[in-house]
Amino acid sequence: MSMEEKYGAIWIEVEVDGAAQVVFEHYFPSIQKLHVIYEQANGTFLPYSFVPQSDTQWQLPLWSQENEKAMMPTLESAKEYLKHYAT
Repeated sequence: MSMEEKYGAIWIEVEVDGAAQVVFEHYFPSIQKLHVIYEQANGTFLPYSFVPQSDTQWQLPLWSQENEKAMMPTLESAKEYLKHYAT
């Protein structure tokens, strides 16, 4: 597990299945959201929407997942799923 500052909040990198890789990342500064899509070793895609959440342990907020886990068959379907969280 690694931590880094990303877009004004702390990003904690956690591998989803040990072999998942980030294949898409988009930051929306106007609404303070970060969309990330992981591709798993089996070829499915996991789309996540993150929002900054304050934490008393840290000076910066933490990126916190706002959606339930969803598995999508294609990168495009994962991007389409995330559109619901872009408002």
